[in-house]
Amino acid sequence: MVGITWIGTSIFFMWLDRSFVKNPESKNPGHIGDLWMVHGGGFYHVEKLLMGPTPVPKELHWFKWESYWTWMSGIFLLALIFYSGSGTFLLDSSVSKISFVEAILLSLGSLIGSWVFYDTLWESNFTKKNPLAGHTITLLWFGGMVYLLCHTLSGRAAYIHIGGMLGTWMTANVFLRIIPRQVKMVEASKRGEPVNQEWAKNAKNRSTHNTYFTLPVIFIMLSNHFPNTYGNAYNWQILIAISAAGAAIREFFVVRLSNPMRSRRFGVLGATIILAVMILTRENLSQEIPATPEPAVNSKAEESAPVDVGPHGTLRGRALYRGTPPARETLSVPGGCNPSGKPEVLSNDILVSEGKVANVLVSITRGLKPRDFGAPPKTHAVLDQKECQYEPRLLAVRVGQPVDFLNSDPIFHNVKSLSKENENFNVAMPLKNDKMTKVFQKPEIFIESKCSVHPWMSASIAVLDHPYFQVTGTSGEFTISNVPVGTYTLEAWHEVFGSLKQEVTVKADQTLELDFSYGK
Repeated sequence: MVGITWIGTSIFFMWLDRSFVKNPESKNPGHIGDLWMVHGGGFYHVEKLLMGPTPVPKELHWFKWESYWTWMSGIFLLALIFYSGSGTFLLDSSVSKISFVEAILLSLGSLIGSWVFYDTLWESNFTKKNPLAGHTITLLWFGGMVYLLCHTLSGRAAYIHIGGMLGTWMTANVFLRIIPRQVKMVEASKRGEPVNQEWAKNAKNRSTHNTYFTLPVIFIMLSNHFPNTYGNAYNWQILIAISAAGAAIREFFVVRLSNPMRSRRFGVLGATIILAVMILTRENLSQEIPATPEPAVNSKAEESAPVDVGPHGTLRGRALYRGTPPARETLSVPGGCNPSGKPEVLSNDILVSEGKVANVLVSITRGLKPRDFGAPPKTHAVLDQKECQYEPRLLAVRVGQPVDFLNSDPIFHNVKSLSKENENFNVAMPLKNDKMTKVFQKPEIFIESKCSVHPWMSASIAVLDHPYFQVTGTSGEFTISNVPVGTYTLEAWHEVFGSLKQEVTVKADQTLELDFSYGK
Protein backbone atom coordinates (compact mmCIF):
# COMPACT_ATOMS: atom_id res chain seq x y z
CA MET A 1 0.00 0.00 0.00
CA VAL A 2 2.66 2.50 1.00
CA GLY A 3 4.81 1.36 -1.94
CA ILE A 4 2.06 2.30 -4.39
CA THR A 5 1.68 5.67 -2.61
CA TRP A 6 5.40 6.33 -2.87
CA ILE A 7 5.71 5.24 -6.49
CA GLY A 8 2.62 7.24 -7.38
CA THR A 9 4.15 10.44 -6.02
CA SER A 10 7.43 9.67 -7.82
CA ILE A 11 5.63 9.31 -11.14
CA PHE A 12 3.53 12.41 -10.46
CA PHE A 13 6.55 14.63 -9.69
CA MET A 14 8.43 13.37 -12.74
CA TRP A 15 5.39 14.34 -14.79
CA LEU A 16 5.27 17.76 -13.11
CA ASP A 17 8.94 18.47 -13.86
CA ARG A 18 8.56 17.75 -17.57
CA SER A 19 5.26 19.64 -17.82
CA PHE A 20 6.24 23.06 -16.41
CA VAL A 21 6.21 25.93 -18.88
CA LYS A 22 8.02 29.18 -18.07
CA ASN A 23 5.50 31.95 -17.46
CA PRO A 24 6.82 35.35 -18.59
CA GLU A 25 4.22 37.09 -16.43
CA SER A 26 5.45 35.52 -13.22
CA LYS A 27 7.04 38.02 -10.83
CA ASN A 28 8.25 35.40 -8.34
CA PRO A 29 12.03 35.19 -7.91
CA GLY A 30 13.46 31.82 -8.89
CA HIS A 31 10.57 31.06 -11.22
CA ILE A 32 11.15 27.95 -13.38
CA GLY A 33 7.67 27.33 -14.71
CA ASP A 34 4.06 26.65 -13.80
CA LEU A 35 1.03 24.74 -15.03
CA TRP A 36 -2.69 24.54 -14.47
CA MET A 37 -4.51 21.26 -13.78
CA VAL A 38 -8.11 20.28 -13.26
CA HIS A 39 -9.17 17.51 -10.89
CA GLY A 40 -12.01 16.82 -8.49
CA GLY A 41 -14.13 19.76 -9.53
CA GLY A 42 -11.46 22.41 -9.15
CA PHE A 43 -8.35 24.00 -10.69
CA TYR A 44 -4.84 23.48 -9.36
CA HIS A 45 -2.14 26.02 -10.09
CA VAL A 46 1.38 24.70 -9.42
CA GLU A 47 4.54 26.75 -9.78
CA LYS A 48 8.12 25.54 -9.40
CA LEU A 49 10.60 27.93 -7.79
CA LEU A 50 14.32 27.60 -7.14
CA MET A 51 15.48 27.54 -3.53
CA GLY A 52 17.55 30.54 -2.61
CA PRO A 53 15.83 33.33 -4.49
CA THR A 54 12.53 32.04 -3.06
CA PRO A 55 11.84 32.54 0.67
CA VAL A 56 11.11 29.39 2.61
CA PRO A 57 7.33 29.10 3.15
CA LYS A 58 5.93 28.65 6.64
CA GLU A 59 4.15 25.41 5.72
CA LEU A 60 6.35 23.00 3.76
CA HIS A 61 5.36 19.41 2.95
CA TRP A 62 8.15 16.83 2.68
CA PHE A 63 7.73 13.69 0.57
CA LYS A 64 9.66 11.07 2.49
CA TRP A 65 7.54 8.94 4.82
CA GLU A 66 5.91 6.98 2.01
CA SER A 67 9.45 5.87 1.07
CA TYR A 68 10.49 5.07 4.64
CA TRP A 69 7.38 3.06 5.42
CA THR A 70 7.70 1.10 2.18
CA TRP A 71 11.19 -0.01 3.10
CA MET A 72 10.42 -0.71 6.76
CA SER A 73 7.30 -2.74 6.01
CA GLY A 74 9.08 -4.54 3.16
CA ILE A 75 12.03 -5.54 5.34
CA PHE A 76 9.66 -6.71 8.06
CA LEU A 77 7.76 -8.93 5.63
CA LEU A 78 10.98 -10.20 4.05
CA ALA A 79 12.34 -11.25 7.45
CA LEU A 80 8.98 -12.71 8.52
CA ILE A 81 8.63 -14.87 5.41
CA PHE A 82 12.18 -15.72 4.38
CA TYR A 83 14.23 -15.62 7.60
CA SER A 84 11.85 -17.80 9.64
CA GLY A 85 11.51 -21.56 9.66
CA SER A 86 15.19 -22.23 8.89
CA GLY A 87 14.73 -20.95 5.36
CA THR A 88 11.63 -22.90 4.33
CA PHE A 89 10.79 -20.24 1.73
CA LEU A 90 14.36 -18.97 1.27
CA LEU A 91 16.06 -22.17 0.12
CA ASP A 92 15.45 -24.59 -2.72
CA SER A 93 17.58 -27.73 -2.90
CA SER A 94 17.01 -27.98 -6.65
CA VAL A 95 18.71 -24.58 -7.11
CA SER A 96 21.70 -24.84 -4.75
CA LYS A 97 22.93 -26.53 -1.58
CA ILE A 98 23.63 -23.23 0.19
CA SER A 99 23.06 -23.33 3.96
CA PHE A 100 20.53 -21.21 5.82
CA VAL A 101 23.26 -19.08 7.45
CA GLU A 102 24.98 -18.56 4.09
CA ALA A 103 21.65 -17.56 2.55
CA ILE A 104 21.02 -15.00 5.30
CA LEU A 105 24.48 -13.49 4.77
CA LEU A 106 23.87 -13.37 1.01
CA SER A 107 20.47 -11.78 1.62
CA LEU A 108 21.89 -9.04 3.83
CA GLY A 109 24.77 -8.52 1.42
CA SER A 110 22.38 -8.08 -1.50
CA LEU A 111 20.58 -5.33 0.43
CA ILE A 112 23.33 -3.50 2.31
CA GLY A 113 26.40 -4.35 0.22
CA SER A 114 24.66 -3.41 -3.01
CA TRP A 115 23.72 0.00 -1.63
CA VAL A 116 27.34 0.67 -0.61
CA PHE A 117 28.47 -0.23 -4.12
CA TYR A 118 25.75 1.80 -5.86
CA ASP A 119 26.18 4.87 -3.65
CA THR A 120 29.99 4.84 -3.84
CA LEU A 121 29.76 4.63 -7.61
CA TRP A 122 27.36 7.56 -7.98
CA GLU A 123 29.11 9.76 -5.42
CA SER A 124 32.40 9.43 -7.29
CA ASN A 125 33.77 12.09 -9.61
CA PHE A 126 34.10 9.39 -12.27
CA THR A 127 30.33 9.02 -12.77
CA LYS A 128 29.77 12.77 -12.49
CA LYS A 129 32.05 13.17 -15.49
CA ASN A 130 31.02 9.92 -17.20
CA PRO A 131 27.34 9.26 -16.41
CA LEU A 132 26.98 6.78 -19.29
CA ALA A 133 29.77 4.65 -17.83
CA GLY A 134 28.05 4.85 -14.45
CA HIS A 135 24.77 3.61 -15.92
CA THR A 136 26.59 0.77 -17.70
CA ILE A 137 28.33 -0.35 -14.50
CA THR A 138 25.05 -0.14 -12.57
CA LEU A 139 23.28 -2.30 -15.14
CA LEU A 140 26.10 -4.86 -15.10
CA TRP A 141 25.93 -5.00 -11.30
CA PHE A 142 22.16 -5.43 -11.44
CA GLY A 143 22.44 -8.25 -13.96
CA GLY A 144 25.17 -9.94 -11.92
CA MET A 145 23.09 -9.81 -8.74
CA VAL A 146 20.05 -11.22 -10.56
CA TYR A 147 22.15 -14.12 -11.87
CA LEU A 148 23.77 -14.77 -8.47
CA LEU A 149 20.55 -14.76 -6.44
CA CYS A 150 18.58 -16.82 -8.96
CA HIS A 151 21.31 -19.48 -8.80
CA THR A 152 21.52 -19.62 -4.99
CA LEU A 153 18.10 -18.83 -3.46
CA SER A 154 14.66 -20.15 -4.33
CA GLY A 155 13.23 -18.41 -7.39
CA ARG A 156 10.58 -16.64 -5.34
CA ALA A 157 13.16 -15.46 -2.77
CA ALA A 158 15.58 -14.34 -5.49
CA TYR A 159 12.98 -12.10 -7.12
CA ILE A 160 11.89 -10.56 -3.82
CA HIS A 161 15.51 -9.92 -2.84
CA ILE A 162 16.20 -8.13 -6.12
CA GLY A 163 13.13 -6.01 -5.39
CA GLY A 164 14.48 -5.43 -1.88
CA MET A 165 17.83 -4.41 -3.35
CA LEU A 166 16.23 -1.85 -5.67
CA GLY A 167 13.92 -0.71 -2.88
CA THR A 168 16.93 -0.21 -0.60
CA TRP A 169 18.64 1.87 -3.27
CA MET A 170 15.51 3.96 -3.72
CA THR A 171 14.82 4.54 -0.02
CA ALA A 172 18.48 5.19 0.78
CA ASN A 173 18.52 7.70 -2.07
CA VAL A 174 15.69 9.52 -0.30
CA PHE A 175 16.92 9.08 3.28
CA LEU A 176 20.67 9.57 2.81
CA ARG A 177 20.97 11.75 -0.30
CA ILE A 178 17.82 13.57 -1.41
CA ILE A 179 16.32 14.69 1.92
CA PRO A 180 19.65 15.68 3.60
CA ARG A 181 20.56 17.85 0.62
CA GLN A 182 17.10 19.37 0.52
CA VAL A 183 17.45 20.15 4.23
CA LYS A 184 20.76 21.92 3.59
CA MET A 185 19.18 23.94 0.79
CA VAL A 186 16.19 24.92 2.94
CA GLU A 187 18.43 25.93 5.85
CA ALA A 188 20.63 28.00 3.54
CA SER A 189 17.53 29.72 2.19
CA LYS A 190 16.36 30.49 5.71
CA ARG A 191 19.72 32.10 6.52
CA GLY A 192 19.63 34.08 3.28
CA GLU A 193 22.77 32.34 2.04
CA PRO A 194 23.37 31.24 -1.57
CA VAL A 195 22.06 27.75 -2.22
CA ASN A 196 24.47 25.25 -3.73
CA GLN A 197 22.62 24.20 -6.87
CA GLU A 198 24.88 21.13 -7.15
CA TRP A 199 22.93 19.76 -4.20
CA ALA A 200 19.71 20.24 -6.15
CA LYS A 201 21.24 18.64 -9.23
CA ASN A 202 22.46 15.62 -7.26
CA ALA A 203 19.12 15.19 -5.46
CA LYS A 204 17.28 15.40 -8.78
CA ASN A 205 19.68 12.87 -10.30
CA ARG A 206 18.96 10.34 -7.54
CA SER A 207 15.23 11.00 -7.84
CA THR A 208 15.46 10.31 -11.57
CA HIS A 209 17.24 7.02 -10.85
CA ASN A 210 14.34 6.07 -8.61
CA THR A 211 11.73 6.61 -11.30
CA TYR A 212 13.42 4.06 -13.57
CA PHE A 213 13.33 1.49 -10.74
CA THR A 214 9.61 1.95 -10.05
CA LEU A 215 8.02 -0.42 -12.59
CA PRO A 216 10.50 -3.28 -11.98
CA VAL A 217 9.84 -2.96 -8.25
CA ILE A 218 6.06 -3.00 -8.76
CA PHE A 219 6.34 -6.20 -10.80
CA ILE A 220 8.58 -7.84 -8.20
CA MET A 221 6.14 -6.87 -5.43
CA LEU A 222 3.47 -8.82 -7.29
CA SER A 223 5.72 -11.57 -8.69
CA ASN A 224 4.52 -14.16 -6.15
CA HIS A 225 1.44 -14.53 -8.35
CA PHE A 226 3.51 -15.37 -11.45
CA PRO A 227 5.50 -18.57 -10.80
CA ASN A 228 5.88 -19.01 -14.55
CA THR A 229 8.47 -16.22 -14.26
CA TYR A 230 10.47 -16.85 -11.08
CA GLY A 231 9.91 -20.62 -11.36
CA ASN A 232 11.06 -20.70 -14.97
CA ALA A 233 14.37 -22.35 -15.90
CA TYR A 234 15.35 -18.96 -17.38
CA ASN A 235 14.10 -16.92 -14.43
CA TRP A 236 17.13 -14.65 -14.24
CA GLN A 237 16.90 -13.70 -17.93
CA ILE A 238 13.17 -13.10 -17.53
CA LEU A 239 13.68 -10.76 -14.56
CA ILE A 240 16.34 -8.78 -16.43
CA ALA A 241 14.05 -8.54 -19.46
CA ILE A 242 11.01 -7.40 -17.45
CA SER A 243 13.15 -4.85 -15.57
CA ALA A 244 14.52 -3.55 -18.87
CA ALA A 245 10.97 -3.28 -20.21
CA GLY A 246 9.87 -1.35 -17.11
CA ALA A 247 12.76 1.09 -17.42
CA ALA A 248 12.06 1.54 -21.15
CA ILE A 249 8.39 2.32 -20.46
CA ARG A 250 9.39 4.89 -17.85
CA GLU A 251 11.72 6.46 -20.42
CA PHE A 252 8.76 6.67 -22.79
CA PHE A 253 6.86 8.80 -20.26
CA VAL A 254 9.86 10.80 -19.00
CA VAL A 255 10.93 12.13 -22.44
CA ARG A 256 7.52 12.02 -24.14
CA LEU A 257 7.30 15.81 -24.43
CA SER A 258 10.96 16.75 -24.80
CA ASN A 259 11.98 14.02 -27.28
CA PRO A 260 8.94 12.35 -28.92
CA MET A 261 11.01 10.20 -31.31
CA ARG A 262 13.14 8.73 -28.50
CA SER A 263 10.00 8.27 -26.45
CA ARG A 264 8.28 6.24 -29.14
CA ARG A 265 11.34 4.04 -29.67
CA PHE A 266 11.57 3.16 -25.99
CA GLY A 267 7.81 2.64 -25.74
CA VAL A 268 7.91 0.15 -28.61
CA LEU A 269 10.98 -1.52 -27.07
CA GLY A 270 9.31 -1.92 -23.68
CA ALA A 271 6.07 -3.28 -25.14
CA THR A 272 8.00 -5.68 -27.41
CA ILE A 273 10.01 -7.10 -24.51
CA ILE A 274 6.87 -7.68 -22.43
CA LEU A 275 5.11 -9.35 -25.35
CA ALA A 276 8.15 -11.56 -25.96
CA VAL A 277 8.27 -12.63 -22.30
CA MET A 278 4.54 -13.43 -22.37
CA ILE A 279 4.97 -15.60 -25.48
CA LEU A 280 8.13 -17.37 -24.30
CA THR A 281 6.76 -18.20 -20.83
CA ARG A 282 3.31 -19.25 -22.03
CA GLU A 283 2.64 -22.88 -21.19
CA ASN A 284 1.25 -25.14 -23.90
CA LEU A 285 -1.56 -27.01 -22.13
CA SER A 286 -2.97 -28.72 -25.19
CA GLN A 287 -2.38 -32.46 -25.08
CA GLU A 288 -4.39 -35.36 -26.45
CA ILE A 289 -5.42 -37.50 -23.48
CA PRO A 290 -7.60 -40.56 -24.10
CA ALA A 291 -10.81 -40.96 -22.12
CA THR A 292 -10.11 -43.12 -19.07
CA PRO A 293 -11.77 -44.39 -15.91
CA GLU A 294 -11.36 -42.75 -12.52
CA PRO A 295 -7.68 -42.12 -11.72
CA ALA A 296 -5.65 -44.28 -9.37
CA VAL A 297 -3.27 -42.94 -6.75
CA ASN A 298 -0.29 -44.91 -8.03
CA SER A 299 0.63 -47.02 -11.01
CA LYS A 300 1.46 -50.71 -10.90
CA ALA A 301 2.59 -53.21 -13.47
CA GLU A 302 -0.61 -55.19 -13.02
CA GLU A 303 -2.58 -52.33 -14.58
CA SER A 304 -0.99 -53.03 -17.96
CA ALA A 305 -2.64 -55.36 -20.42
CA PRO A 306 -1.12 -58.82 -19.82
CA VAL A 307 1.52 -59.98 -22.28
CA ASP A 308 2.61 -63.57 -22.77
CA VAL A 309 6.21 -63.61 -21.55
CA GLY A 310 6.58 -67.37 -21.44
CA PRO A 311 7.97 -68.99 -18.27
CA HIS A 312 7.97 -66.43 -15.51
CA GLY A 313 8.26 -65.89 -11.78
CA THR A 314 7.64 -63.27 -9.10
CA LEU A 315 9.90 -60.94 -7.11
CA ARG A 316 8.65 -60.09 -3.64
CA GLY A 317 10.24 -58.35 -0.70
CA ARG A 318 10.54 -55.37 1.60
CA ALA A 319 12.49 -52.15 1.96
CA LEU A 320 13.80 -51.93 5.53
CA TYR A 321 15.74 -49.53 7.70
CA ARG A 322 18.04 -50.92 10.38
CA GLY A 323 18.56 -48.64 13.36
CA THR A 324 17.13 -45.21 14.03
CA PRO A 325 16.24 -43.32 10.84
CA PRO A 326 17.19 -39.64 10.41
CA ALA A 327 14.78 -37.14 11.93
CA ARG A 328 12.28 -35.62 9.53
CA GLU A 329 12.65 -31.90 8.84
CA THR A 330 10.20 -29.58 10.57
CA LEU A 331 8.56 -27.22 8.08
CA SER A 332 7.44 -23.67 8.83
CA VAL A 333 4.33 -23.42 6.68
CA PRO A 334 1.53 -20.84 6.34
CA GLY A 335 -1.84 -21.52 7.92
CA GLY A 336 -3.43 -22.56 4.64
CA CYS A 337 -0.96 -25.44 4.47
CA ASN A 338 -2.01 -26.74 7.89
CA PRO A 339 -5.83 -26.73 8.00
CA SER A 340 -5.97 -29.36 10.74
CA GLY A 341 -3.77 -27.23 13.02
CA LYS A 342 -1.03 -29.79 13.58
CA PRO A 343 1.44 -28.63 16.24
CA GLU A 344 4.29 -29.73 13.98
CA VAL A 345 4.41 -30.19 10.21
CA LEU A 346 7.10 -32.62 9.04
CA SER A 347 8.58 -33.19 5.62
CA ASN A 348 7.44 -36.40 3.91
CA ASP A 349 10.81 -37.23 2.33
CA ILE A 350 11.55 -39.87 5.02
CA LEU A 351 8.66 -42.16 5.92
CA VAL A 352 9.84 -45.08 8.07
CA SER A 353 7.37 -47.00 10.26
CA GLU A 354 8.64 -49.82 12.47
CA GLY A 355 11.63 -50.26 10.19
CA LYS A 356 9.57 -50.33 6.95
CA VAL A 357 10.50 -47.72 4.36
CA ALA A 358 7.91 -46.11 2.09
CA ASN A 359 8.55 -44.39 -1.24
CA VAL A 360 11.26 -46.77 -2.43
CA LEU A 361 11.28 -47.52 -6.15
CA VAL A 362 12.16 -51.18 -6.74
CA SER A 363 12.77 -51.91 -10.41
CA ILE A 364 14.72 -54.10 -12.79
CA THR A 365 17.51 -51.96 -14.19
CA ARG A 366 19.54 -54.50 -16.15
CA GLY A 367 19.02 -57.82 -17.87
CA LEU A 368 15.71 -57.26 -19.66
CA LYS A 369 15.81 -58.25 -23.32
CA PRO A 370 14.12 -56.02 -25.88
CA ARG A 371 10.55 -57.18 -26.35
CA ASP A 372 6.96 -56.01 -26.42
CA PHE A 373 6.03 -55.07 -22.86
CA GLY A 374 2.47 -54.27 -23.75
CA ALA A 375 0.62 -50.97 -23.85
CA PRO A 376 1.00 -48.62 -20.88
CA PRO A 377 -1.83 -48.51 -18.32
CA LYS A 378 -4.79 -46.36 -19.29
CA THR A 379 -5.54 -45.58 -15.67
CA HIS A 380 -4.28 -42.14 -14.68
CA ALA A 381 -1.62 -41.89 -12.02
CA VAL A 382 -2.12 -38.98 -9.62
CA LEU A 383 0.37 -36.60 -8.04
CA ASP A 384 -1.55 -34.50 -5.53
CA GLN A 385 -0.64 -31.23 -3.82
CA LYS A 386 -2.11 -31.69 -0.38
CA GLU A 387 -1.38 -29.59 2.70
CA CYS A 388 1.55 -28.10 0.80
CA GLN A 389 3.32 -31.39 0.17
CA TYR A 390 3.22 -33.77 -2.76
CA GLU A 391 1.43 -37.06 -2.29
CA PRO A 392 2.94 -39.45 -3.06
CA ARG A 393 6.51 -38.26 -2.68
CA LEU A 394 7.57 -40.77 -5.34
CA LEU A 395 5.49 -41.71 -8.37
CA ALA A 396 6.42 -44.38 -10.92
CA VAL A 397 4.67 -44.65 -14.29
CA ARG A 398 5.09 -46.21 -17.69
CA VAL A 399 6.11 -44.24 -20.74
CA GLY A 400 2.88 -42.95 -22.27
CA GLN A 401 0.79 -43.32 -19.12
CA PRO A 402 -1.31 -40.23 -18.22
CA VAL A 403 -0.38 -38.44 -15.01
CA ASP A 404 -2.84 -36.09 -13.29
CA PHE A 405 -1.38 -33.21 -11.29
CA LEU A 406 -3.96 -32.12 -8.73
CA ASN A 407 -4.22 -29.23 -6.29
CA SER A 408 -6.26 -30.31 -3.26
CA ASP A 409 -5.37 -27.18 -1.29
CA PRO A 410 -7.43 -23.97 -1.23
CA ILE A 411 -4.25 -21.96 -1.88
CA PHE A 412 -2.10 -21.06 -4.86
CA HIS A 413 0.30 -23.76 -6.13
CA ASN A 414 2.12 -24.35 -9.35
CA VAL A 415 3.67 -27.43 -10.91
CA LYS A 416 7.18 -27.12 -12.31
CA SER A 417 9.01 -30.08 -13.82
CA LEU A 418 12.79 -30.48 -13.89
CA SER A 419 13.47 -32.94 -16.68
CA LYS A 420 16.40 -33.76 -18.96
CA GLU A 421 14.62 -36.06 -21.41
CA ASN A 422 10.98 -34.96 -21.41
CA GLU A 423 9.42 -31.56 -22.11
CA ASN A 424 9.55 -29.25 -19.11
CA PHE A 425 6.49 -27.34 -17.97
CA ASN A 426 5.63 -24.72 -15.35
CA VAL A 427 1.88 -24.32 -14.83
CA ALA A 428 -0.03 -22.30 -12.23
CA MET A 429 -2.75 -24.08 -10.26
CA PRO A 430 -4.36 -21.27 -8.25
CA LEU A 431 -7.65 -22.93 -7.22
CA LYS A 432 -8.65 -25.93 -5.14
CA ASN A 433 -9.25 -29.02 -7.31
CA ASP A 434 -7.39 -27.57 -10.29
CA LYS A 435 -6.13 -30.47 -12.39
CA MET A 436 -3.67 -30.83 -15.23
CA THR A 437 -2.80 -34.01 -17.16
CA LYS A 438 0.58 -34.74 -18.71
CA VAL A 439 2.02 -37.70 -20.59
CA PHE A 440 5.75 -38.39 -20.51
CA GLN A 441 6.94 -39.86 -23.79
CA LYS A 442 10.51 -40.80 -22.88
CA PRO A 443 11.92 -43.01 -20.10
CA GLU A 444 13.65 -40.98 -17.41
CA ILE A 445 14.95 -41.57 -13.90
CA PHE A 446 13.98 -39.14 -12.38
CA ILE A 447 11.83 -36.11 -13.18
CA GLU A 448 11.53 -33.71 -10.25
CA SER A 449 8.21 -31.97 -9.69
CA LYS A 450 8.35 -28.71 -7.72
CA CYS A 451 6.06 -25.97 -6.50
CA SER A 452 7.87 -22.68 -7.03
CA VAL A 453 5.50 -20.85 -4.69
CA HIS A 454 6.38 -23.23 -1.83
CA PRO A 455 9.95 -24.36 -2.63
CA TRP A 456 10.04 -27.16 -0.04
CA MET A 457 7.36 -29.03 -2.04
CA SER A 458 9.09 -31.67 -4.12
CA ALA A 459 8.34 -35.09 -5.61
CA SER A 460 10.15 -37.48 -7.92
CA ILE A 461 8.61 -39.12 -10.97
CA ALA A 462 10.15 -42.27 -12.47
CA VAL A 463 9.16 -42.92 -16.08
CA LEU A 464 10.00 -46.48 -17.14
CA ASP A 465 9.75 -48.27 -20.48
CA HIS A 466 8.85 -51.62 -18.92
CA PRO A 467 6.33 -52.83 -16.30
CA TYR A 468 8.75 -54.46 -13.84
CA PHE A 469 8.71 -51.98 -10.97
CA GLN A 470 6.77 -50.96 -7.90
CA VAL A 471 6.91 -48.20 -5.28
CA THR A 472 6.72 -49.35 -1.66
CA GLY A 473 3.92 -48.12 0.58
CA THR A 474 3.93 -47.74 4.36
CA SER A 475 4.38 -51.52 4.74
CA GLY A 476 7.65 -51.31 2.84
CA GLU A 477 6.54 -54.22 0.65
CA PHE A 478 6.83 -54.68 -3.10
CA THR A 479 5.70 -57.38 -5.53
CA ILE A 480 6.79 -57.54 -9.17
CA SER A 481 4.90 -60.23 -11.05
CA ASN A 482 5.10 -61.89 -14.45
CA VAL A 483 8.90 -61.50 -14.67
CA PRO A 484 10.44 -63.61 -17.48
CA VAL A 485 12.95 -66.20 -16.31
CA GLY A 486 16.49 -64.88 -16.32
CA THR A 487 19.13 -63.05 -14.32
CA TYR A 488 18.61 -59.36 -13.56
CA THR A 489 19.87 -56.42 -11.57
CA LEU A 490 17.17 -55.32 -9.15
CA GLU A 491 17.63 -51.83 -7.71
CA ALA A 492 15.95 -50.09 -4.79
CA TRP A 493 16.11 -46.27 -4.86
CA HIS A 494 15.15 -43.82 -2.12
CA GLU A 495 15.37 -40.05 -2.33
CA VAL A 496 17.39 -39.72 0.88
CA PHE A 497 18.88 -43.18 1.50
CA GLY A 498 20.12 -43.72 -2.05
CA SER A 499 20.37 -46.93 -4.12
CA LEU A 500 20.85 -50.60 -3.26
CA LYS A 501 21.30 -53.31 -5.87
CA GLN A 502 20.97 -57.08 -5.93
CA GLU A 503 21.61 -59.65 -8.64
CA VAL A 504 18.59 -61.96 -8.85
CA THR A 505 17.75 -65.05 -10.85
CA VAL A 506 14.10 -65.62 -11.65
CA LYS A 507 12.96 -69.20 -12.18
CA ALA A 508 9.71 -70.44 -13.68
CA ASP A 509 6.71 -70.50 -11.36
CA GLN A 510 8.80 -69.45 -8.33
CA THR A 511 8.50 -66.50 -5.98
CA LEU A 512 11.86 -65.06 -4.95
CA GLU A 513 11.82 -63.40 -1.53
CA LEU A 514 14.38 -60.68 -0.84
CA ASP A 515 14.87 -57.58 1.30
CA PHE A 516 16.70 -54.29 0.80
CA SER A 517 18.12 -52.92 4.06
CA TYR A 518 19.19 -49.31 4.60
CA GLY A 519 20.90 -47.95 7.69
CA LYS A 520 23.22 -50.04 9.87
